Amino acid sequence: MTSTRTDREHRELLRLTDATAALDQARAILRDGTPKPGNERLLALAYCMLTFGEMLKQASHGTVTQAYSGPIALRDKLAHVPHRKLNADVLATSVERATTEILPLMQARIQDLSNTVS
Repeated sequence: MTSTRTDREHRELLRLTDATAALDQARAILRDGTPKPGNERLLALAYCMLTFGEMLKQASHGTVTQAYSGPIALRDKLAHVPHRKLNADVLATSVERATTEILPLMQARIQDLSNTVS
């Protein structure tokens, strides 16, 4: 028996795909080193991580899993912090942790959702 992807699963797949793209963009920004305060790359990095957390928040359907709690909390802070108070080191560390700890979980879930017949 084959199962079909529900609307909720489809939305989760889209959000996780978007989260992956945001994290990839953050990683690309960091390839040139950690941005300095006042550098536009720092704002771009903050936006990528805000987007990453927002997509995970939406993908979790209101039930925040332990794995996603850190990026979602960071998203909540980034949404309200003045740009002059952004901490490049915190953002860089968050990207590294997300890459090693969360990205594999996301990729597994994307694969699981992708295997469901649409």
